[in-house]
Amino acid sequence: MTLGSTYSLPLPALPPKGASILIVDDDPDVALQLGVTLEGSGYSCTSAANGLEALIALARQPFEVVVSDIKMDGMNGLDLLDRVVELHPALPVILCSGFTSVKGAVDATKRGAYGYVEKPYDVRVLEGLVASAIGERRSGVGRAIDTGDRRLVRRSEPRARAFSPRAPQMGNHPEMLALEGRIERVAASSAPAFIQGETGSGKDLVARAIHASGPRREHPFVAVNVSAIPESLLESELFGHVRGAFTGANVARRGLVLEAHRGTLFLDEIGDMPIGLQAKLLRVLQSGRVRAVGSDAECSVDVRIVTATHRDLPALVKAGLFRDDLYFRIHVLPLLVPPLRARRSDIGILADGFLESARARMPESPVRELGDDARRILYAANWPGNVRELESVMERLVVFGDDATIGPADLAFLELPPETPSEDGGLVSLRKLSERHVARVLAATGGDKRRSAEILGIDLSTLYRWQRAATSPVDDVAGEPA
Repeated sequence: MTLGSTYSLPLPALPPKGASILIVDDDPDVALQLGVTLEGSGYSCTSAANGLEALIALARQPFEVVVSDIKMDGMNGLDLLDRVVELHPALPVILCSGFTSVKGAVDATKRGAYGYVEKPYDVRVLEGLVASAIGERRSGVGRAIDTGDRRLVRRSEPRARAFSPRAPQMGNHPEMLALEGRIERVAASSAPAFIQGETGSGKDLVARAIHASGPRREHPFVAVNVSAIPESLLESELFGHVRGAFTGANVARRGLVLEAHRGTLFLDEIGDMPIGLQAKLLRVLQSGRVRAVGSDAECSVDVRIVTATHRDLPALVKAGLFRDDLYFRIHVLPLLVPPLRARRSDIGILADGFLESARARMPESPVRELGDDARRILYAANWPGNVRELESVMERLVVFGDDATIGPADLAFLELPPETPSEDGGLVSLRKLSERHVARVLAATGGDKRRSAEILGIDLSTLYRWQRAATSPVDDVAGEPA
């Protein structure tokens, strides 16, 4: 990933002349100028005025890279990126914007972009990124997994492009700051790292931070969700196969372990790996050698293994569902990602960031901000899906919202904790209990403060005074309502 003129990697040699590029920009002058520039370097360029035209062009002829503006009427560049990832998963997309930021770069990378550059173009930067994308595509790096189900696509990431472990999703809670310190220490090692955390808590983010902070960051980061690939295909996807190894194996495949050579292989949801395949993974970890399905030969591989799970692996070991020798081999450098409910002070920061990202994807939405009452409800919610659930909620609010300010009625679908929390032996402060009850009543009345005051049996002025006093996250306040 490149941010404007910050590109400092050595530029690769240009691929063979005539490599095909699709330029997508609703400004015909910009598209023409960029096309002339790239054609002068030996490329063959086609232009499209918007995302829809680009999809039509991609359906008519093959291209080796797409260079697209982000801000366009109708289907914008991020929407186009999502469609290309779905329909042409091996095709690299480089996004361009006049409003470049690290947050935008990270967001684009998460959605599958190969690169992200600033406008006006630095020709040397853009040509270097285009050449790198085409070169990697022709060499097979970043090839999508062909499982017959596009939802299972995974991409290798040859470099940690503009990824920072200080991503907004990390938050500022003391537990997250402590986790960042542990990530830095784990990143400096080559030993297997083991990430434990609930679904949606950010294990993938931690794995990428380990890779981006370590000495292997210039080499591939290959991520695969073990539970997302059918058992019958998983061995072949991990270790590769030779031609004719089984029915349908018409071409040989290297496998993800070899694709991650000199880099990092991230095995998410390792607890769901079939026990028969666990023995073969253990052998790779012990010997540093991998054998493709149907082959008698072995290949040496240098890869760092990072695993993650939301499951209780020691319990699986006791139940005979996970090998104890593999558990001890991967459980070397453990990291625990706390659930969102354990770091409630981060909820507001995360919600604001996700709101901004969702608005960037849907600029026509009238939604602009979180109201104070809605923010208190977010602090009080259970969040069983953790950060991923919070991100989805903010996306939902932006898409379906009708007003500039998000209010309690918009969050009536959220699950709130019981009236009396079980903290401190079931005892909580009166203020904390009152604020949670007030949030529920406001949600039930659609934010109608007068009606809420009637239900609560207090004056409207008292309700306003209580709300003014509630200036801290729910779990951080003490004392009684004013």
